[in-house]
Amino acid sequence: MKHRMQLPLPLALLVENCRTSGESDAHIAACIRSKDFSSIIERTAEPSMAFVERVQLAEELHIDLEEAFRSGYEFGFLHLNGLKKLLRFRFSLQAERDYRSMDDGVRGFVLDEHAAKELQALIHRQWQVVQDREADESGRSLFSIHLKRESSF
Repeated sequence: MKHRMQLPLPLALLVENCRTSGESDAHIAACIRSKDFSSIIERTAEPSMAFVERVQLAEELHIDLEEAFRSGYEFGFLHLNGLKKLLRFRFSLQAERDYRSMDDGVRGFVLDEHAAKELQALIHRQWQVVQDREADESGRSLFSIHLKRESSF
């Protein structure tokens, strides 16, 4: 299994928001390299995001965002609102429409097994994805996400 980079929340959400444009990772990496997001910005889930400022933050922190595309990444720290943004950006899941929000996580959303594993790999440091109901005929299951207990870190 290849090593995944740990990205700070603003940078991980930058990557996820750029991916909502539907463009390839190679095209997004070129936008990041040039700091020119004009070709994708209007097709992102959150066009008002401070794209260039987040790329500058990555440079200040000496984080190679292109490496995140090559090796994969995970969230370093992810608060509940960040989790909700991730669900919206990556899986098009909206709070109160597709799941219910709780103090310690979210519940009642539907994903297939592959997507659930992908989600767990991104958020495993703080959150646990739990299957609440077995897969239906379409292969999709009901899931919840709960904050891990301190002893789990």
